[in-house]
Amino acid sequence: MKRHIVFDLDGTLVDSLPGIAEGVNRALQALGRPTLSKEKVRRMIGSGAANLCGKALGYEDAAHTPPDELAAMHEQFRHHYPQCWQYPLTRAYPWVPNMLTLLSAEGAELAVLSNKPHDVTEPMVKALFPHIPFSTILGYTGQFPRKPSPESLQYIAEQWGVPTSEITLVGDSMFDARTAANAGCKLVLVAWGYAEVGELAAQQVPIFGSVDELRHYLLNS
Repeated sequence: MKRHIVFDLDGTLVDSLPGIAEGVNRALQALGRPTLSKEKVRRMIGSGAANLCGKALGYEDAAHTPPDELAAMHEQFRHHYPQCWQYPLTRAYPWVPNMLTLLSAEGAELAVLSNKPHDVTEPMVKALFPHIPFSTILGYTGQFPRKPSPESLQYIAEQWGVPTSEITLVGDSMFDARTAANAGCKLVLVAWGYAEVGELAAQQVPIFGSVDELRHYLLNS
């Protein structure tokens, strides 16, 4: 049976925290705001740039941020982040390219789905995984709501011509867990990402800290 696997990007395929933190702090500096540690930024990743910007300003999320403050921060982040995400501030996890190559060689269909803006997601994936034949690379464009809405994953399923129940979503966060639940697809989580493992354990799904175990599972489940 052909495998259909959708990967989250940040914290799953790539360690993008240094580049995101750099973009956030350049934006904060431009607004005369204090900068944040990478560990603080780490806990803000996963729900899209707008929510990241709201949290960086000290609010719960974008919805709870004064619109003028959010707009200014978002504008600065969208300006600076495309200029600073590149290697070495964003790196593929060293064990991931080989895993993707082996999955592709075994005939698996591969895609990337991220809440990161598409104009950063696509060049990032192509730069860090130039030899991996992803059939779809999809960041946030406004065409679909961000994860955990299932619509973008449903779109990928339509491109493949399969029901979402035949897709495995591989991620590192509760946003990915909620996306899988909303889409009715299978879920696998990795322990090397940005969420706390204890938080993920409550999902009662496979959680892998070894890429070899993850690859074996994806090819044999």
